[in-house]
Amino acid sequence: MRLPLRVKFLLLSAFILALVVGVLIANSLRLMENAVSRNAERVAHEYAVTLNLTLSPYASTGRLNELSSYWNEMLAEPRDSLLRYIVVLDASGRALAQAGEQPLQLPALLRRGKADEGGVRTLFDEHILHVRAPLLLNQNEIGSLNFGLSTAELGKARDEVMLQGSAIALTGFGVGLLLFVALTHGIGRRLQALTEQSQQLAQGQYGRQLPERGGDELQVFTHSLNTMSATLRDRILRLEESELRLSESEARFHTLFDMTPLPLSVSGQDGRVLIANRALLRTFHRELADVVGKRSDELPFWASPVERQRIWQLHQRQGAVRGEVADVQLPDGSQGSVTIWSSSLLLDGQQAIIWALLDLTQERKAKDALQELNASLEHRVRERSAELEHANRELSHTLDTLKRTQHDLIAAEKMASLGSLVAGIAHELNTPIGNSLLASTALRDRVEEFDSLVAAGALRRSALTSHLEEVRLACGLISSSLQKAAELISSFKQIAVDQTNDQRRCFSLLTVVSDTTATFMPRLRRANCRVSLDVPSSLMLDSYPGSLYQIFTNLLNNALMHAFEGRSEGQIVIHAQAGGGELAEISFSDNGVGMSEEVRRHVFDPFFTTKMGQGGTGLGMNIVYNIVSGVLGGRIAIDSAPGAGTVIRISVPLSSPLYEAAR
Repeated sequence: MRLPLRVKFLLLSAFILALVVGVLIANSLRLMENAVSRNAERVAHEYAVTLNLTLSPYASTGRLNELSSYWNEMLAEPRDSLLRYIVVLDASGRALAQAGEQPLQLPALLRRGKADEGGVRTLFDEHILHVRAPLLLNQNEIGSLNFGLSTAELGKARDEVMLQGSAIALTGFGVGLLLFVALTHGIGRRLQALTEQSQQLAQGQYGRQLPERGGDELQVFTHSLNTMSATLRDRILRLEESELRLSESEARFHTLFDMTPLPLSVSGQDGRVLIANRALLRTFHRELADVVGKRSDELPFWASPVERQRIWQLHQRQGAVRGEVADVQLPDGSQGSVTIWSSSLLLDGQQAIIWALLDLTQERKAKDALQELNASLEHRVRERSAELEHANRELSHTLDTLKRTQHDLIAAEKMASLGSLVAGIAHELNTPIGNSLLASTALRDRVEEFDSLVAAGALRRSALTSHLEEVRLACGLISSSLQKAAELISSFKQIAVDQTNDQRRCFSLLTVVSDTTATFMPRLRRANCRVSLDVPSSLMLDSYPGSLYQIFTNLLNNALMHAFEGRSEGQIVIHAQAGGGELAEISFSDNGVGMSEEVRRHVFDPFFTTKMGQGGTGLGMNIVYNIVSGVLGGRIAIDSAPGAGTVIRISVPLSSPLYEAAR
């Protein structure tokens, strides 16, 4: 018979409690018997000593009979004494004196009794403790004193103790059993709840969570069961989602397999077709029922049996076919080519093979046509290449001519600037030379008049003084005019020498700027344009002065030609200072009409000018850009806007890099 765990636990608990209570009671009985025995022997020993001391005087003199009445009176009331009988025996066992009711087999009982070191022998017999002790008699005879002590009080006390102990033990047994019943009841209810939850888990119900309490192993088990329930719920949800995704994936696979434009089929290990997609059926003009269950050699598919055997052996040997080209028979009876791929897969637990075909027939036809086209194209390319080579030779010749023309234009631009300088210098020299000529002519006339006065003897002191004053003024005017002409010629000579032979040397930037502006003074005055110079005289450069003359000449030329068109006056400011990094920062600005964004973007382009046909060549600013960035190793930038003037910023090293290409 199968017993519930609760009943087994209760029976085991009851057995353990009963065993413990029995052991406790037995141990208590043993302890009680030992205590009673020890106390009885102690009392017997005390009585034996007391009686021995009391009877010794009478026993040694033979007067024991005198005590008979005393003994009978003492033993008449059992409640007054513990003694129940007294017997004095001689050495032969004959009674010398006695009182009370002694047992019939007294000597035999005492002989079986327990003896101590003092010769006292005791024996329990029902409710009497029999005691025998040696006693000195008359004439030094050793007899024995025999008496019996009542143990009823000790038995009564023992019984009361045993009764109370048994009651306490039985009460503890009952209480313990009740506690075990209550414990097993609570455990049973919790186990019943765990059982019900386990049954619900078995039925697929994972939402119930048991309360976790008690702080014991059942709480740990309940927590584990709740965790397992939650984990199972999550796992099952994920499994359901996975199954849903798997079913969706299978549906997508079947849809893609059937709808893909590439012919596909799946066959078993024996080569019989299990399924084929629409592309394969459409390509070879077959129905699904005509294909399924048959091998490819049973269908009009291969161009020859050798092709089928070759592809099949390749799959068997390598486990797959990767892009192998095979000849097949097309539905119209002609021969075509396909590329074949294969791979193994599991289908419903069975090994299967998926085959993919790519029709190369049209591609091969197109390839053949392409080869023919390539042959004709190669012939046309050779003809066109010859034509291009001829055109390239002509273009190269034209480019060389253009480069020479550009070089000639740049040289012409430089010569034009020199011509402009010559015209300006010639115009400037006319004034001092004309003044000198006028002064010398007037001086000659005055000398002739003075000579006439001297010849006529009409020379007066006032006339001499007046003549000397006029000669002094004429000489001063001639000297200052010729000095000015000499300075102009020196500046022109320096500019001409530096521009025609641009040698590297140390020079003052202020000298270059002053000489250049001096040559432009006639044109600046005609244009009513003021020039302000803000260049420190201490700013020295180790560079190419001719290149800087060319830069400032082109900038002044460009400003006079474009900046002040339609204006009655203008102003040009040239500012320079030593910047950081061993650079000279030069700013050339005007308050002219400015330029648009389109003009500003193309201002450095060669042959770009807004005065085409009106004297502009379009090379001035391009020459400036090439000199600054190439010869001097600097940078140039322009800021300008319509109506806001133009600022040209130039940064050049104080010590220019070596440059020999301009020679």
